[in-house]
Amino acid sequence: MKYKLISSAILSIFLSACGGSGGSSTAVNTDTENTNDDTSSYQGVPYDYSRYVDALDNANLQQTDLSDCTNNDVNNSCSKSDVVDAGDYVDYDSDYFYIDKDSGWLTFEMEGDSNRTELRFTENFLTNLTDTKYTLTADILPISPAESVTNSSDGEEITLLQVHNKGENGEADDTVLSHPLLRIVWDGENRTDDITGDAYNNAYWAIVKTNAYECKDESNPNYNASCPDSYDFYYLADYDASAPTNFEVVVGNETLLINVDDENKANINISYWSNLYSYFKAGVYNQYTDGNSTVQFKTLTYNESEYADDDTTSLPMNALDANLAPSENFDLSTWNLSVPIDSGEGENYAKATNISVEDLNDGYELENYFWTNTTDGGMVFRDYIGGARTSEGTSYSRTEFREMLRGEDTSIKTQGVNQNNWVFSNAPEAQQDNAGGVDGNMVATLAVNHVTSTGSSSHQGRVIIGQIHAASDEPVRLYYRLLDGHTKGAIYFAHEPSNGNSEEWYEMIGSRDNDASEPSDGIELDEKFSFEIDVVGTILTVNIMRDDKDTITQEVDMSNSGYDGYYEKDGVETEDYMYFKAGVYNQNNSGDETDYVQATFYYLSKTH
Repeated sequence: MKYKLISSAILSIFLSACGGSGGSSTAVNTDTENTNDDTSSYQGVPYDYSRYVDALDNANLQQTDLSDCTNNDVNNSCSKSDVVDAGDYVDYDSDYFYIDKDSGWLTFEMEGDSNRTELRFTENFLTNLTDTKYTLTADILPISPAESVTNSSDGEEITLLQVHNKGENGEADDTVLSHPLLRIVWDGENRTDDITGDAYNNAYWAIVKTNAYECKDESNPNYNASCPDSYDFYYLADYDASAPTNFEVVVGNETLLINVDDENKANINISYWSNLYSYFKAGVYNQYTDGNSTVQFKTLTYNESEYADDDTTSLPMNALDANLAPSENFDLSTWNLSVPIDSGEGENYAKATNISVEDLNDGYELENYFWTNTTDGGMVFRDYIGGARTSEGTSYSRTEFREMLRGEDTSIKTQGVNQNNWVFSNAPEAQQDNAGGVDGNMVATLAVNHVTSTGSSSHQGRVIIGQIHAASDEPVRLYYRLLDGHTKGAIYFAHEPSNGNSEEWYEMIGSRDNDASEPSDGIELDEKFSFEIDVVGTILTVNIMRDDKDTITQEVDMSNSGYDGYYEKDGVETEDYMYFKAGVYNQNNSGDETDYVQATFYYLSKTH
């Protein structure tokens, strides 16, 4: 079976469950283009895939030796060691560490209780630094974990991610605790959330140590004989066999943040851990008997970055480096970019320039239109009223991403139901098979920095920041609008049916009216907020998230909107398809040509 990753994967990796050698790193980014797209050349070697190279250059592979176990029993004590040093992965794979042929994802396996196959970064970091944070993000899919633990006589737990410790001196000495600060696990057994009191099974959990005591080794200077209840259990999410779950762990400023599928699940003061060096780990570590675990990582990203002066947000944020181009801070492997510079290709009009996926990911920046903010590392989009347009029929200019699931494979056409675009899950089955994805979710964190203040009152202050575009229509266009004289702006969106029904408008914060009063709960310029656009079948959901405020949600039933897989083109029923857009789409063409809109993105993620 020929395979191709159609959404991104950046990789970096880390840590150990009860020991290891080190733990932090600077930002590690890799591309997402397979070097082995042809099955005939497939070998399953992770280092052959360029998206994993940077990670493997910075991580040791730690693995249990199943041939060296007490009484030849893999559920007894087995020897463990670093089997591959960072940077030495050329031609290396094994039965326990390889690229899965069908998914194209990095795969870890291990058999037996307390055994592991894990990648561990080779530096250590302190968790109390006020100016530095350490972030691990991963999309993880355990394969049939309930079957793995069916025969277990003791436990049903698989550890996927960890924050472990390297003692008070960052080296192997008697101050190293035998316990991690955090384990993120899948557990088949019934557990109770220590915060809510609710019980779940077949779910993901965060197990967080609540003190810095040693509870096992009496020779450790931090040993506590009574060792009080040392762990809190946080329910994170139900197991979903159909898709990876996204986990983000952020450590710094004496705080542990855990986000799951872009929703904050834990924000914990870990000042008690401040004297211990820490490190990350990712892979498989079994806490059950008589079974074999298989876990796939679609993405795995590690970053070290500085806190901004106001960086206390719980919103999803990329770890950003102000010295890097946007493509080095964000996964842009399945986006192209339209910039409002005349390409000279238009007939009787100024046609915008399209920046290909390949060029965009080659460190592309364009002064005054698309660049990295040199203060906070955000990705800045700016568009002037007088800019070139993408087509003769388009009224407004834009600096905006267009989703390109094909990546750099230009043999796939831009338009049509193919591997470059996606469809809703109510589309015909044949379309779902041919498309690059089914249903979609996009999450962004941004701040709008500037809006237009000239021209018609009906045009002033409007900018579209996110869309789902169909072949002809737009299931959703998300607007920010700040009226002249106001300090707080509105958020609303349009839903354009495909069957000719009237366009529908949904106001989420404030009003879209030209003479609306200022919304008391509106969003100011330079204020960070997040949006989520999600489609499952005929249900469209838009969420607006802000710090210290409730999430605002609007759901639209599209059953009567005509999005059934087809639309009418020149009187002919034609297959319909979808793609995301993000950036700034200026909604003013009547003001001064030098007036502009601008937004800075701090996080951008999409899945299908």
